[in-house]
Amino acid sequence: MSKLGIVGLGRVGSQVLTDVQYLNLFSEIVLIDSKEEIASGEALDHNHSQGLFNTSHVRIKAGAYQDLADADFIVIAASIQTDKNDGDRTLLAQDNHDIIKNVMKQIAEVTQEAIIILISNPVDSMVYFANQVNYPTHKIIGTGTALESSRFKTIIAQHYQIDPKNVEAFVIGEHGQYAVPVWSKVRIHGMELSEYEALSQSPVIDKAHITSIINEVSMDVFYQKGWTNAAISRVTTTLIQAIALNQRTIMPLTSISQEYRLDDGAYSLPTLIDQHGIVQRYPITLDEQEEQQLVEAYQYIRQTIHIAQK
Repeated sequence: MSKLGIVGLGRVGSQVLTDVQYLNLFSEIVLIDSKEEIASGEALDHNHSQGLFNTSHVRIKAGAYQDLADADFIVIAASIQTDKNDGDRTLLAQDNHDIIKNVMKQIAEVTQEAIIILISNPVDSMVYFANQVNYPTHKIIGTGTALESSRFKTIIAQHYQIDPKNVEAFVIGEHGQYAVPVWSKVRIHGMELSEYEALSQSPVIDKAHITSIINEVSMDVFYQKGWTNAAISRVTTTLIQAIALNQRTIMPLTSISQEYRLDDGAYSLPTLIDQHGIVQRYPITLDEQEEQQLVEAYQYIRQTIHIAQK
């Protein structure tokens, strides 16, 4: 039976714990937090729901890194606390650099087999630092721009008043203000936007406006609610399910980069995943503007990496 570890039980980690139980994929979940009482409290709280119908019977417990020796997946959501008055993810970089390298070091001492799913921000830089520890690169996966991609599809769908699942679209680059919406690949159920607009008599979509608000809408959630956790948790559970069931899914995810001559970094690209982790990253054809935006995203991530290492 499968085992999951969750490191970091803040707003995001606890939401992942709530959502992941409904996948029916794990018989045991181990919780690790620098504040042990938080981990044990979350275990107790979630165990109390297991007498209800439609709730899986899973062994949930607070534990230590040695308990992850036989884990199949480890979700890392550990982070310093965010300032609810400032949503700039890069402000977390220096402190989270130390946290992530320490977490990865302790994981690497007990296993080299688990799939690592990194959520901690700024996630692209954290993926880069995670790879500085001796651990298989193809097993370290950042959630990257999967969340921006879902937002992108949703905003486009709202414009056309259709189901977001009918929108074929994704975002690459940085998880944040330098996210790159790949407009050149956007389709509505296979139709180019101009064709769909003509056939449906829809108004022309404002690409510049939507590009400008993809990250901004996440800040709306952050400043109104104080944190973001629901959507990123769904990204994480979707990713876990795709890997666990060997669905060979393609998602925009972050891992170590080598494409477009933008190496020694980490940014998000369409990525094929299977039960062993990352199979392949796809350096897709981009238009001139998208290429420039990706270079800017890469440079920004490299700058964040440099700042965090000081």
